[in-house]
Amino acid sequence: MVSVQIHQVSHVAVFPSPVTETELLLPLSFFDVSWISIPPIRRLLLFPAAPDLHSLKSSLSAVLRLFYPLAGKLTYLPATGDLALSCSPDDHVTFIEADSDGDFTRLASDEIHDVDSFLRLVPELDVKVLPAAVMEVQVTRFDGGSVAVGLAIHHAVVDGRGFWLFVQAWAMACRAGEEAISGVSLVHDRTFIRHHPRGDKIARRLLKKMAPELPIINTQRRFEATRRTFTISRDMIRSMKQRAKEGRIQYSTFAALSALTWISLIKTKAMEDPNEETILGFSMDCRTRLNPPLNDGYYGNCIRGCFAKAKAVELAGSAGFSMACMRIKEEIDESCKDVLRGYENSVGGFFRDANSIFILLNGSSSFRAYETDFGVGRPSRVEPVSMSLDGQVALIGGREEGEIQMSVALNPPHMEEFTKEFLRELNA
Repeated sequence: MVSVQIHQVSHVAVFPSPVTETELLLPLSFFDVSWISIPPIRRLLLFPAAPDLHSLKSSLSAVLRLFYPLAGKLTYLPATGDLALSCSPDDHVTFIEADSDGDFTRLASDEIHDVDSFLRLVPELDVKVLPAAVMEVQVTRFDGGSVAVGLAIHHAVVDGRGFWLFVQAWAMACRAGEEAISGVSLVHDRTFIRHHPRGDKIARRLLKKMAPELPIINTQRRFEATRRTFTISRDMIRSMKQRAKEGRIQYSTFAALSALTWISLIKTKAMEDPNEETILGFSMDCRTRLNPPLNDGYYGNCIRGCFAKAKAVELAGSAGFSMACMRIKEEIDESCKDVLRGYENSVGGFFRDANSIFILLNGSSSFRAYETDFGVGRPSRVEPVSMSLDGQVALIGGREEGEIQMSVALNPPHMEEFTKEFLRELNA
């Protein structure tokens, strides 16, 4: 575990602030409040060269004029029972500066995560009691000039797509100047979603379920897991997709990779009952699937849970891969018919007994995290730090064009066997 010494904590203000009134309240939608008790999205980017610290701060201030809710406070409104983003002209983001004498090369290259070190390099973001800050940033310099940029953003404010949209805009402003992001147009108002016939009622019911003691929030505890990163090359993806073709049916890359992960984990865990139901949970972006679709610039959560199911015996046999692909496709097709149907039940599906055979896959290979460039080149490693479930999997686009990076969290006894099974299936 690396040592980290914090030497300065400052505030980066939104200046000039686009908020002119004393307080601007943006009530959250049911898509947002679903994530109120989930730990913040915490991501770590490791850069071999250090961006200029002044440029990082000034560009952060500039980009926050577009993403101003990220500098606000998550607030509970007891009079209405709503959650809202409270924005004011004095808003700011906490900016932590630190140093470390740790082994940067090891952190940037080991397939097995040094979880404790990663956690020290990313802000914790205390969200236990509202009002609470939405985002914090930490920049840690290593001996030799390399740097770690860690971010934590509350999941009730953004989903993965929104997280990386912000990071890319910040990097672009730092690299090319504020004018480079002048064309970015965002919609922070959740009115369209909240005008769903039962939108406010759904949000309040979910709040009572997810956070019954507001303004106190009981977030999930950290899961003591082994975490490992797998890189899926273009050749592996090509072979996997060929295997995922059945007659006229061509399953997607997502379905094929999810299926391989699913069956590999089922084969890893000893199944006392072969007829036990197993579940693969994953998120679906609803922006283009709503009627009418959301504006491209909508900035808030807009995902729902999907849950493909199969008995262990169905996945463990020779036809397991085909069965898993089919079940994933069926779940996607069914959810696409009406993305709001059964939404409340889909939220509950993410909070299952940790001892059940349940795989949760989040992220997307479309998240081009390795294209983040603050003016000193791309990161040598990007990793999720907030993985709190046994069987949780996170996807981003890989370091090289066409690659996929997959990070997996498992109980320590299962990781070695899972690695063998997954690599064997991947190279089959």
